Amino acid sequence: MLPFDLNDETRQVGSYTFQTFKSRQGLGASVVSWKDNIVACAPWQHWNALEKTEEAEKTPVGGCFLAQLQNGARAEYSPCRDNTMSQVYQENGFNDRRCCEAGFSSAVTEAGELVLGAPGGYFFLGLLARAPIATIVSSYRPGTLLWHVASQSFSLDSYEPEYEDGYRGYSVAVGEFDGDLNTTEYVLGAPTWSWTLGAVEILNSNHRTLHKLHGEQMASYFGHSVTVTDVNGDGRHDLLVGAPLYMESRTDHKLAEVGRVYLFLQPRGHHVLGTPSLLLTGTQLYGRFGSAIAPLGDLDRDGYNDVAVAAPYGGPSGRGQVLVFLGGSEGLSSRPSQILDSPFPAGSGFGFSLRGATDIDDNGFPDLLVGAYGANKVAVYRAQPVVMASVQLLVQDSLNPAVKNCVLPQTQKRVTCFNIQMCVGATGHNIPQQLPINAELQLDRQKPRQGRRVLLLNSLLVDTMLRLDLGGRQSPICHTTMAFLRDEADFRDKLSPIMLSFNVSLQPRKDGVAPAVVLHGDTHVQEQTRIILDCGEDDVCVPQLQLSASVMGSPLLIGANNVLELRMIAANEGEGAYEAQLAVHLPTGAHYMRAISDIKGFERLICNQKKENETKMVLCELGNPMKRNARIGITMLVSVENLEEAGEHVSFWLQIRSKNSQNPNSEAVLLDVPVRAEAHVELRGNSFPASLVVIAEEEDSRENSSNIWGPKVEHTYELHNNGPGAASGLRLSLCLPGQSQPSDLLYILDIQPQGGLQCSPQPTPNPYKLNWRQPTPSPSPTSPGRHKRERRQASLPGSDQPARPQDPVLLSCDSGPHTVVQCELQEMARGQRAMVRVLAFLQLSSLQQRPLDQFVLQSQAWFNVSSLPYAVPALSLPSGEALVQTQLLRTLERDIPIWWVLVGVLGGLVLLTLLVLAMWKVGFFKRNRPPLEEDEEDE
Repeated sequence: MLPFDLNDETRQVGSYTFQTFKSRQGLGASVVSWKDNIVACAPWQHWNALEKTEEAEKTPVGGCFLAQLQNGARAEYSPCRDNTMSQVYQENGFNDRRCCEAGFSSAVTEAGELVLGAPGGYFFLGLLARAPIATIVSSYRPGTLLWHVASQSFSLDSYEPEYEDGYRGYSVAVGEFDGDLNTTEYVLGAPTWSWTLGAVEILNSNHRTLHKLHGEQMASYFGHSVTVTDVNGDGRHDLLVGAPLYMESRTDHKLAEVGRVYLFLQPRGHHVLGTPSLLLTGTQLYGRFGSAIAPLGDLDRDGYNDVAVAAPYGGPSGRGQVLVFLGGSEGLSSRPSQILDSPFPAGSGFGFSLRGATDIDDNGFPDLLVGAYGANKVAVYRAQPVVMASVQLLVQDSLNPAVKNCVLPQTQKRVTCFNIQMCVGATGHNIPQQLPINAELQLDRQKPRQGRRVLLLNSLLVDTMLRLDLGGRQSPICHTTMAFLRDEADFRDKLSPIMLSFNVSLQPRKDGVAPAVVLHGDTHVQEQTRIILDCGEDDVCVPQLQLSASVMGSPLLIGANNVLELRMIAANEGEGAYEAQLAVHLPTGAHYMRAISDIKGFERLICNQKKENETKMVLCELGNPMKRNARIGITMLVSVENLEEAGEHVSFWLQIRSKNSQNPNSEAVLLDVPVRAEAHVELRGNSFPASLVVIAEEEDSRENSSNIWGPKVEHTYELHNNGPGAASGLRLSLCLPGQSQPSDLLYILDIQPQGGLQCSPQPTPNPYKLNWRQPTPSPSPTSPGRHKRERRQASLPGSDQPARPQDPVLLSCDSGPHTVVQCELQEMARGQRAMVRVLAFLQLSSLQQRPLDQFVLQSQAWFNVSSLPYAVPALSLPSGEALVQTQLLRTLERDIPIWWVLVGVLGGLVLLTLLVLAMWKVGFFKRNRPPLEEDEEDE
């Protein structure tokens, strides 16, 4: 604990009165050290100078306290204190340093020069103040509050508008950026330069700008923190700049404040620092990643300096987080090697300040201090010793499957064996005497465990674990084991190399405590071997794959269950093709069924269907390898449906593929199969009933008849679309004999369309408005006045012999007046039915005029389809016709003789008598009564 005088002071010097105000001065806002000197700054320390009635005004000039540990000397440094009165500043408006806030940021050069950032200087343009620490101590006058420090200097004021409220000096650092090792350059962060765009300036010793780096986003606070260190080991200082308010655009198109750190690697020669070499972006919302950046030195002793970046409001529950990034030849790693979570509650600001690159515990490794202002604490992280590991894996370059030089202990089967040698070494500073290491060997690690091509000889496993102790050793430890190549029938891939990996790690302690050292360096190594192939002297197989194809079963019909035969011939005119496959890309709506080949014993090919780039593809095995001069005939059955949107053709893309490195595939074959439309529409007609029998009446009976309506007649026409496609613009025409006039034999009562048909008859049927169920007499005066009909024998006039019916007369549309019905149907789907019912009566008045004539009532219908509702050509357009006939027969009524009736009655009585006698004979009429109670008692 270093005590400093924190009391307000007042001094009278001549006509001047000087005052300092140290309450709430922010002591410790920045702390730096050089040799045995410690500097702690208070940027909000206030100052005022009074002369008679004038004063400079009480303003936050800021100041720093300096302590020398060896001699206990104390000193103060406040470069912006002055005795200039306020009236003077108001008159010239220049070089106003009353609000400097000196010590807001601070740094020390290797030569011992104290550098202070004063973002409030020059009325918040900001300035840089610097002076040698030795001069500060020698110039200090405890008896006065205002003294002159020799050799101190300030950056210049500026009238450029970009610098207004720019806060130059918000952060400061020192380094070498002009190529002259005898000079020092000064880095100033100005996070609100150019209307909050932000900038970082690098000044030389004359305060002239050498480099200026601009921010990329407004209000990101680019320049909030700056750090100088060599991260890529090239001997030149590199620059890191923090922008903790940087906002990132996320996938939902919203901005997220995550923070960013920019790494500028210094190029060789006198080149301007330009585009950042690396961008480190925070991952947690409002974490303020990049608020503090600190060089750590070489944590892992790999020759490259490492860096710590703070996110004081990141981590779990926003408690704060510090991330460690390791240096390398290309700069910093893009991912943190270690993340330190805050041990303090939320709101502590863990990581608000960082300080590293100092070995506190003298173990040869730099440690890290993390400030948490909200908890009033500092967390100390002591670096653990780093052990640099080196591993080596030795294996022969190739394996010859034909050389079976080992015997499997389990099966006594001869196999191809090879040796694997593993070596592990360790170097480092303060390596402990006991250093237990786990070493793991993985065989053919790029393959799934069940598909690995090599196994360990003794255990038949794909990996093994070794436990080694590297403590206090100067030479590596080596171990040899033996593995073997599995039978070629047990795996497919013979071309790709067999990768072997060997990695080491520290053994965890039994008590669960982390090991006292950290293992770095080459902890992982990979080597490969390969399988020798029968591919000539260069051991590189170059196949010559050829494919020809044709298709059977075209064209494809929309709506049908189409099955195509793809007939292919696959050939190889070159060297062996390994893992050869026939690839068939199926169009939309196609489904693989099966594939057969002409190879005896292997007729059924092994094929699998999968998706590749949203396209279905069938892969069929052709051999591993598909040998030279091989020729395979293949027939693949494919079903195709849902062709409504397919267009005028569908395409099948075919190719033979292999895993060979040179000329692996055949030329692609494209099969175009035409798509067509077709619909089979059937027209059928029926008569209900098919025939009628009407009794011919004598003339006197016809004259006395009063019922003019005869039997009902119904003609139906049914359309059925048998597919496979639909039909559009269907027109159906019907022609019916007669026009429902009194002279017509057929009275057309109604036309009833069904199934979507729209019909219009000409002329209109049923002029008498009759009902199908109960026909009413016509009001025509020609109707007879009596309804009773007498059943008598008919005879021709003028003849005593019975008359006979005449040959049938055809009544059709061609034989007289007729009724025409036009029907339409916009679209008829596959399987749809439509029907037209023609309801009619026979007019007896017309029929009685020709008593012995027989008739054939014939109607006719025909249809056609104008188009099919598809964008592909139609094979044909449906059309057809049908006829319906009703036979009208005449018969003569004859009386039944009386003796027929008498004989029938007597025959029935005789038959009944015989039946009763037979039943009596067999005892049918005998009854067995149950015994009475008296009978039971007698017994």
